[in-house]
Amino acid sequence: MRRSWRAATGRGDLTPVWVPDAAQEALRDLVRARLAAKRDQLRARNRLGKFLLRHGRRAPKGATAWSTKHLVWVKRQTFEQAAQQATLVDYLHEVEHAADRIERLERSTDAAIETLPRKLHEVIDALQSLRWIAKISAVSIMAKVGELSRFESARQLMGYSGAVSREHSSGQRIQRGAISKTGNAHLRRIVIEAAWAYRQP
Repeated sequence: MRRSWRAATGRGDLTPVWVPDAAQEALRDLVRARLAAKRDQLRARNRLGKFLLRHGRRAPKGATAWSTKHLVWVKRQTFEQAAQQATLVDYLHEVEHAADRIERLERSTDAAIETLPRKLHEVIDALQSLRWIAKISAVSIMAKVGELSRFESARQLMGYSGAVSREHSSGQRIQRGAISKTGNAHLRRIVIEAAWAYRQP
């Protein structure tokens, strides 16, 4: 079986794939856990923000949403009804819990990076040299893609993420539409957000 696989690969009948080792697969799980935590944080913030708006509580000017100043203002809010005060305390607890959870996962990510092979560690460092690519984004890209060298061109890499246009062609007619979205959604989001941010000075 091994000989036939090698022969088929040499003829171009099969496409070899990158298989992550145990450490890299574990890092993928950690990246997924942080992404889930970020989504939970967004939902917790939305619940708290909408609760305050329903009662006409608006943050003072100059307090950026969810900054330290904004959270200090939230903690100063009080309600006459005990049920509403309990709701505020619970929503605020969830926001703070989500922040602590993300911080804990990011520390674990830093520790997991140190266990990676030197080659992949260098890829993470190289990605961070690009503007608007921070450590978490670099780790997420590496965890989803693996070895970037396995792609022969940028088009292949973008095709892997589903960030290339879909095509409906027949004969001499060539018709292209919006991006295909057939690849990894998390990878595609990170790459597109970084590209949009890269346009800014």
